[in-house]
Amino acid sequence: MHPQGELQRWETIVRDAALCKVLNLILILNHLCKKRNIMQAIEKMEPMSAGRILDRSLKLYSRHWSLLLGISAVLTLPLAAAAIGIQYIMQAAVRLENIPIAGLAGLLYLLLISLQGFVIFPWAQGASTYAISECYLNREVSIGQAIGFGWSRLGTLFNVSVSVGLRLIIGLLLFIIPGIVWACSYVAAMPAVIIEGCKAKDGMRRSRELAKGRRWSVFAILTTIWLLSLVVTASIYFAVDVTLGMNTTIGTMTLNIASQGVTIFLMPLGVIAATLLYYDFRIRKEGFDLELLQVAMHADSGNASAEQGNQIQQGEDF
Repeated sequence: MHPQGELQRWETIVRDAALCKVLNLILILNHLCKKRNIMQAIEKMEPMSAGRILDRSLKLYSRHWSLLLGISAVLTLPLAAAAIGIQYIMQAAVRLENIPIAGLAGLLYLLLISLQGFVIFPWAQGASTYAISECYLNREVSIGQAIGFGWSRLGTLFNVSVSVGLRLIIGLLLFIIPGIVWACSYVAAMPAVIIEGCKAKDGMRRSRELAKGRRWSVFAILTTIWLLSLVVTASIYFAVDVTLGMNTTIGTMTLNIASQGVTIFLMPLGVIAATLLYYDFRIRKEGFDLELLQVAMHADSGNASAEQGNQIQQGEDF
C-alpha cells in the first residue's frame, strides 16, 4: 500500500477513536448531571416537623399560586357566582313579600350549595392534590390536566367527602373530641385516593393507618390553618360591618363575595398541607424517598446504558 494512503487510513482510525471517546465522555457527564438532578429532587423528601410542613406548604403555594388558584377558581367561581345571584333574588323577593319566588329561589340556593359542597369542592380538592403532588415531584402539570384527572376520580372523591364529612359531624356531636380525632385520622384520605388510585373505603383505611402516631402533628397543622382562615374571615366581617353595614344589601353581597374569595384562596393551602402530610407519613413509615430514588436511578441508569450502547454501536460502524 502506498505510504500516503496508509497514513490517511491511520489518521481516520485515530480520529474516529477519539470521537468515540469524546461522545462517551459526554454521555457519562450527562448521566452524572441527571443523577445530580435526581438527588436534588429527592433531597427534599425527608421527614418533616409540623412547622416544616407549614413552611413548605406556604412556599409551594407561593411558587405555584397561579396553577392552584386557577384550578380552584375555574371549578368554584361559576357555581359561587350563581349562588350569590340566587341569594340576592331570594332576599329581594322576601323584601317584596313575594313568597313563591322567594321559596323557589331558596330551593335553588340549597341545590347550588349542596352541589358545591358535595361535588365541586371534592373535585377541586382532588385536582389540586394531583397538581401539587406532581409539582412536589418536579413534574410538569397544567390546570386542564389536573381538572381532568380530578374528573376521572370524581365518584371516589364524592364518596370520600361524604363519608368523612358524616363522621366529622357525628364526632363533633359526640362532645367534639371524636370529631377532632377523626379529622386528624382521615387527613390523608384524599391524597391516598388521588395518588395511589384506591377506592374511598381503602383510602380512608390507608389514611388512618398512615396517620397513626402522628395525630398531634396533624392537629397542630389543621389548627393553624383553621386559625388563619378564622382571622381572615373575621377581618372581612369587621371591615364590611364598619364600612357598609351587615344589614344592608350591598353589605350582604360584599360579604358573600368576600367569603367565596376566602374559600377559593385558602382551599389550596389546606390541600398542600394534606398532600405533604401524606408524603411525610410514607417517608417515615415506608421509606418512600428511598423507593422513589431507586426507581428514578434505575430508570436513569437504563436510559444511560441504552444511550451508551447505541453510541458504542455507532463507534463500531466507524
